Amino acid sequence: MELEVSDIVEAVSELVKRGYDREYRIKNGRLRDLATGTPIAASDIHVDAALRFESGSDAGDGSNVYAISDRATPGKGLLIDAFDTLDRHCSRELFERLAAGRQTKRVAQPDVPSRYDLRKIYKSEFERDPERFVLRIDFPDFPPCPFGQSFSVLGFDTAEQQYVWLVTSILRDSRLARVPYQEADTPDNA
Repeated sequence: MELEVSDIVEAVSELVKRGYDREYRIKNGRLRDLATGTPIAASDIHVDAALRFESGSDAGDGSNVYAISDRATPGKGLLIDAFDTLDRHCSRELFERLAAGRQTKRVAQPDVPSRYDLRKIYKSEFERDPERFVLRIDFPDFPPCPFGQSFSVLGFDTAEQQYVWLVTSILRDSRLARVPYQEADTPDNA
């Protein structure tokens, strides 16, 4: 499927109009339908469209969107890899199926100060104080996702106490601490 879009938000909007209304995520290395919680076998997916959007002069920050049909069900949905990290989170078979034939579009946004209303952190700022930034996973207080879906991870500036957009090269840096959400124990007042 050919799409004439200029950015990932426009791509998601166009794909939703074309009936891709389910939200897919990678959980434990497998593709899952978030509405049903069921895993989808890599052999059951058909990638109808795959787009990669790169910004910055060095293409160090990228996002991907995949329009997927589930051959085992009538479901069609989107997998959004806003942080360009799927290769680290899914099986090789699934990643190869997703990335095959992916189109790359360069977005003219070199050195923008923010992305999706979040302050953008470049590698140079991270290098000055790597312990200042963490990657929060599945926190309930994430800001709204501009794609109409939901974030599963976001950068967090511990000094400013605010969510930030970390460029891809930071997400791949082994010094970045990953902090999964853990619900606080609440006392039983009954």
